[in-house]
Parts: sequence; C-alpha cells; structure tokens
Amino acid sequence: MRNQFRGINTFHLSKPQTRKVFVFLLLATALIFAFVGAFAMFQAKTSIRSSSFGKVTSQIQTKTLLMLISQTLPYLREQKDLVNHDHLFSRLFFEITTSINPRDPRTFLGRELPLFTLFDTEIDVASADVDFSSIPIESPPPPQLEEEIIRGVADAEWERQREEISGPSRKKILIYHTHFWESYLPEINEKDPRLASSLQKNVMQIGKRMANRLNQMGIGAVTMDRVPKTGWVGSYQHSRVMAVNMMKKYKDITYLIDIHRDSRRRKQTTIEIEGKTYARLAFVVGEASKNFEKNRQLAREMHNKINQRYPGLSRGVVTKKRANGNNGEYNQSLSPNSMLVEVGGVDNTFEEGFRSIEVLAEVLGEKLLQAIPVSTK
Repeated sequence: MRNQFRGINTFHLSKPQTRKVFVFLLLATALIFAFVGAFAMFQAKTSIRSSSFGKVTSQIQTKTLLMLISQTLPYLREQKDLVNHDHLFSRLFFEITTSINPRDPRTFLGRELPLFTLFDTEIDVASADVDFSSIPIESPPPPQLEEEIIRGVADAEWERQREEISGPSRKKILIYHTHFWESYLPEINEKDPRLASSLQKNVMQIGKRMANRLNQMGIGAVTMDRVPKTGWVGSYQHSRVMAVNMMKKYKDITYLIDIHRDSRRRKQTTIEIEGKTYARLAFVVGEASKNFEKNRQLAREMHNKINQRYPGLSRGVVTKKRANGNNGEYNQSLSPNSMLVEVGGVDNTFEEGFRSIEVLAEVLGEKLLQAIPVSTK
C-alpha cells in the first residue's frame, strides 16, 4: 500500500509479497556487485580479454544459468519453476566442454553436416580466389571406419613403427596430428571422399617431412612418439594430453604445429606453380584460445610470407569460435606460437603435400634462425 506524507511517496512492507520483492532486489543488487567486483579482480590478475567470459558463457543454455543463479536466490527458483536441480553441475560441465546444446540441432549436425560449422567461421585474410565456399571444413570419418581406426590404434605393434628423426638435440618445434588418420584418396586407392582415412598412409608422413626439413636447417623439430587412442570425439582433448607430455619431455619446445588435411576437393586445394602442382595450405586459429591474438598474428605472418614466394599457395587464415560443434580452441592455449595447418584436400597426393610443407618449414625456419641462436649438436 502506498501513501503520501508531505509530498513524499511511502510504501508499507507489511504485505508478504512486497517484502519478497524488496528482499529479492536487495539480494540481486548485492550479488551483482559481488560478481562484478570478483570478475574485475580476476581480470586484473590474469589480464584476460573482455570477451573471454562471454566465450565461456555462450556455450551455456539460459535455463542452466538460471538454475545456477537460483542456488543463491531461492526466490528465483520459485518464480521460474526451476525446482529440479538434479545433475546441474554435470549438465553445466557437459555444455561448456562439448559446445553441444541439446535443444540446438546445429550443435549435433555440425558433426554430420560440416557446412553447418561455417556459420561460426570468419575469414581473417585470404587469397583473392578464396571465399566462404572454399574455406576449410572438417569432416569426420563414417562411424564404421572410425571404429576401425580406434581398434587399429589399440595395436601396440603399430605404435612402435614410428621412425626416429635426427637433428639438433634441443627440440624447439613439436609437430603433431589431432586427426592423424586423415589421408589422401590417390594414396589409398579410394574414390569416396568420406573414406579418405588410413592408419598407415596419412598426414603423419607430411609431419615427418616438415620435421626433417627443419632439422636439416639446424632447427630442432620432433613429431609425436605415438598417436592418441581416440577417434573423432574427444580427439583434441587426447592430443592435448600428448602434446603436454612431449613439452615436458622436451623443455625447449615453444612452437606447436597441428597438421591436418582439409575435406575440400582438388579444384579448391591445388595450385600449379612453375609447372608443379602443390597442395594449398590454410591456417585455422581458435578464438577460444587465450593466445588467440598472438596465434593469429603468427598465422598471418606465415600466410603472407608464403604467398610472397608462391602466390596463392596459402589459401588464407580463418578463425573459428567455440560453438555449434567447433572446438574453437584447438590446443592453441598451450603456446602463443601454435598453428593448425590444413595441407591440401582429399584429392591431393603426398608429393603435392611434401612440396607445400617444405615451403612452410623454410619460411618458419628462416624466421627462427633470424630470432634465436640454434644448436647444431
């Protein structure tokens, strides 16, 4: 009930409903001040970018956030009918780590229909002939083939087939492959692009060629000593663990290069230069990485220097958000010198990929030789 006293409006708090509203406003105001203060202190200590919090919460459904807040504000739970809080934290963890929203079909279809993920991809810099119809896309192997890959990886004998790479003892570059099974149709005598996967003939050969070229230049490079025991789902989490272990083993590693193969067809992933065909390169930078700006700067530098030597060899640099099935981080938080490189597409050959990856190795190697002393021992 509202009264006027000498021109001033007054309210009676005798009604329960009025008291509830008043208490709710007080608690909400206090919570907002506490949250803003804590976040500001955290930001000052970690120097995170202003968009970092948004990138995390963007993966959480509105209802999940309301359920979380209602833990502190029971009144909100009553008003919003959020009585059931079972599995709240497992639900919150699932939405953040997988970027899957059970109510958004796009987050599932991004796996089965790779073009869905283009909605969260931006072209940062690109060659003149590159647009959204030709930027890199990820495509998982069919379920049956993926099961064969997982079974094959479990074979310890296969893991021991890794060839040792000689060179300087101080390793500064780690070359690895999150999707190590990605292959090229001509190399495995297949025609269907969905079947461009192999445990024996795959992008790991491309990585070894790059490591050999860097070592020849006097820059220590090493490849993974084994592969993750995983298929498509969880592949970045598994490759991250292995990359961290390699960084512990080789303390001087500062550059991480994850080599992939694009799912595009030959017309978009091949270029002829001076009578020779090359598998075109493309760089992918995750916006969810804390090192996003530095990694993007490195990718731009590689793109520009490569195209100065071989115009059009690098298709460009694209950035991806963590949403709708995209990982969006790609283990690039491990180092400000991280690269995810797509080497050609399903129709290219090892020979074309070798030519291109040696160009990248030379461009990167010359950058490092100019910046740091290199051991030749």
